[in-house]
Amino acid sequence: MEEPDLNYIKMMNAGERLTVNNCTFGYLSHRIVFYLLNLHIKSRHTYFARAGTSREEDSYKADASLSEIGRDYARKMGDTLIQYREEERKTLIDRGGTNVPLHSLTVWSSNRRRTGETAQYLADRGYTVRKRSTLSQLNPGSIAMLSETQIRREYPDEVAKHEADPYHHRYPRAESYHDLAVRLEPIILELEREQKDLLIIAHESVLRVLYGYLMACNAADIPSLFFPRNEIVEIIPASYFNQAKRITIPDVSEDIRAASPENPCVLTVPSGGITPLNGMLTPQLGTGIPHNGTATPQERF
Repeated sequence: MEEPDLNYIKMMNAGERLTVNNCTFGYLSHRIVFYLLNLHIKSRHTYFARAGTSREEDSYKADASLSEIGRDYARKMGDTLIQYREEERKTLIDRGGTNVPLHSLTVWSSNRRRTGETAQYLADRGYTVRKRSTLSQLNPGSIAMLSETQIRREYPDEVAKHEADPYHHRYPRAESYHDLAVRLEPIILELEREQKDLLIIAHESVLRVLYGYLMACNAADIPSLFFPRNEIVEIIPASYFNQAKRITIPDVSEDIRAASPENPCVLTVPSGGITPLNGMLTPQLGTGIPHNGTATPQERF
């Protein structure tokens, strides 16, 4: 394509050269160019893990430190990931792969105290930890600290709107999942630019949005994704779509495995809600649309 009168973007050799012809694009086109400038084809794995529990788990406003159970979880999560990466490298070598060092691992966490303290265990072992303020959880607004029963009694109209569209609806003075996705846009661009293996420690609401982006989930499915605290989710890049794998953290207390406290994130999630790793929310080859029963690495789970 060489026509000088056309508006087009031409990328060569996966980012080696990018040509933008006739810069009369609108806002969206400029965002696409910026996105393409951050892409690369180097292989790296992304891991998602929940933060440990704090002393005031149900409070959004209280920036509390980890509880004793939360500190124990941070140790087990860190040890599990370190051991898993070493075992994967050994398995690769045993299958005839080259004996090369592991990719460097970078850890991202929010500025919230409990996520930072969860990441501190890995920082003490020499891993790079970077705090990102935009990784803070979805703001529940006026319904913070309210149980589901109280929310339904005090905000019946808002509950009906939320159940009709849980992705776009926001409670009074709260964020919607769409708002959260917009807030996370710079993180997504930085994620695409990152060339090292990456562990993101965050609240479940943040992990839902990031997983939804990487696995091409429908927006309507994102609020229903369920990330139990006794698992690390690994996102594995592939040629046409990403794959997801579950890594079990052993001996995590039953008391902290469940989803987040009752808030707009989980208000409409049915019992045993959608897990991102049961094949229900992995894109079908060639469509990018979540499809039940799609071929995924479920056998590894």
